[in-house]
Amino acid sequence: MSNLININIMKNYKITNLKSKVVHYMNESEKEQFFTKNSLGNYKSEDVNDLIKTRYNKNIHDMAFSVFTLGVFTIILFLMCNTFSFIDSLIF
Repeated sequence: MSNLININIMKNYKITNLKSKVVHYMNESEKEQFFTKNSLGNYKSEDVNDLIKTRYNKNIHDMAFSVFTLGVFTIILFLMCNTFSFIDSLIF
């Protein structure tokens, strides 16, 4: 027999007060208790895992854009140098 362990992973949330910009970090049960006491209208709730994934994807996108831009400018530089050497060979 294999022992199966059922792990209940709690999601973490970032709760932001829209008026005062105060930030609270809570798990699911704390969030449920918090919103039974407070109205949902004044607060914004975001999943922390989604925020981390979004930040990671943005960093990868920015790095890919930087590498692409560096490649384009390197190619343009080599083409310009090649053009100048061709013009010099015509003149002299």
